[in-house]
Amino acid sequence: MFLKVLIAVCLVLAVVAEPPVIGSDLCHSVESKDCSQFEDEVVCGSDYKTYMNSCEFAKGICHHSGHSLHAVHYGPCQ
Repeated sequence: MFLKVLIAVCLVLAVVAEPPVIGSDLCHSVESKDCSQFEDEVVCGSDYKTYMNSCEFAKGICHHSGHSLHAVHYGPCQ
């Protein structure tokens, strides 16, 4: 379980540290991950979409072509 959390943190940090571009190697790597293997940690994004875990949130960042998406709070969006 610790390894899955560590990988999830690395994914999010990699996406946040480098402005992702749709179709980039970084986004391709993130988008190829099986997010069902990550622990649920529900996040409400600034797009008012509920992301089930950090993997799904990292994919959302890539779909938004950069830093325009950020976490509003933990837990589902209202």
